[in-house]
Amino acid sequence: MTKVRLAQLVDCSGAPYDLVAAGDPRTYADLVTRAGLAQVARYADGVGVCKDVMIPRNADGTLGAPTAVIRDAHRVGLEVHGWTFRRENQFLPAEFRSSADPNAVGDLAGEIRVFVAAGMDGLFSDNPDVASATVG
Repeated sequence: MTKVRLAQLVDCSGAPYDLVAAGDPRTYADLVTRAGLAQVARYADGVGVCKDVMIPRNADGTLGAPTAVIRDAHRVGLEVHGWTFRRENQFLPAEFRSSADPNAVGDLAGEIRVFVAAGMDGLFSDNPDVASATVG
């Protein structure tokens, strides 16, 4: 076996294919409970979490309050990386959009700063230049 750091990817909904194929009823939501994260920590070094699981959106499209996922993952020794951070308005929370044009560039750095302030350790982005300049 090679010694590589492993991350459990967690989507906003559904369940991991391998669990479904094995007949395991757990979903992604189950993996980010305190008990689920403790189980993940037995085989992984971190979790790559859909950003809406960390900070969900309000009905108006703005960011809501952070969930306990980051704190709970850190308590069991897991790093937390969010995905996917994109600069186009259609992917940004309402308060970081520059206009009604879904393809226009909004304030990606502003969104990233909120997640970093919530405790996120790293991220996946389609715009690594912006991400690196924001967190680096």
